[in-house]
Amino acid sequence: MSTDDLLAYLFDGQPNLLFQPMAGWSASSRRFAAFATTFRDKIRKKLRTTSRPEKLLDLQLELETAYLLLQERSLSVVYEPELSRRVRSPDFAVSYTTSLTFMLEVTRVQANPEETLDARLVDTISAKLGQLLPQRSNLLIIGVEAVQVKQRNLLDAMLSIQQRAERNDLAFLQRHGFRDRPDFFRHYQRVSEILIRRLQGEAPQSIVTWINPQAKFPLPRKVRTALYRSHTV
Repeated sequence: MSTDDLLAYLFDGQPNLLFQPMAGWSASSRRFAAFATTFRDKIRKKLRTTSRPEKLLDLQLELETAYLLLQERSLSVVYEPELSRRVRSPDFAVSYTTSLTFMLEVTRVQANPEETLDARLVDTISAKLGQLLPQRSNLLIIGVEAVQVKQRNLLDAMLSIQQRAERNDLAFLQRHGFRDRPDFFRHYQRVSEILIRRLQGEAPQSIVTWINPQAKFPLPRKVRTALYRSHTV
C-alpha cells in the first residue's frame, strides 16, 4: 500500500490534526509505514472516534512513540496486543530482536495549572500501574508539553508514591484502583522503568528516566540502550 493510499484509507478525506504528522512519519520511515499499514483498521477506528483535542494529543503520542521505536532496527512493535482479552493492558508489545518482548504503556501529563508538576506526575504514574502485566518487563513512557522535566521531578514523584503506599493511604490507593498496600506493591513491582520525554516538535530535551530497583523483571542493559537511543534522535 502506497503512502497516499494509506493516508486516504486512514483519514477518508476528512480534516484531522494528525494528518500531517502521519504523512511525515509514513514518508520518512518505511518501517513505520509498514506498521501503520498492518494496524490500519485499528488506527482508522481511533482517528474516527477521537475528536477531543486532548484525546488527539494522546493518540499522537502513541503513534509518535511507535515511529521513534521503529527507528531502531533491533526493535519491532505490535499495537495493543492484549486488546482481544478486554482487560486493561499496555499499548504496545515491543520486541528486541528475537530475544525479549516487553510491554510498553504510553501516557501524557495532563495540563493543570492548579497542580505542581510533581503532583501531576504522581497522579499520571499511579493511574497507569494497574495496566501493567505480570510476568513481563513493563515500560512506561510519559510525554510532556512545554514544561521542562528534570530528574529531580521524577525522583520526588516516585518517592511520594512509595511513601503514600507505605503509609497505606487508602484514599490515594483506592483512587488509583488498588485495594490496599500489598495490592499496590504487586503492581508497583511490575514497572521496570519510566521514561519521560517532550512531544516531538517541542524544544530539544534529553530524556529523563527512572529504573525501578524493586522490578520483578528489569530490562537488560542492551535493550535499554536501544530504547533510549530511539528517543534521543
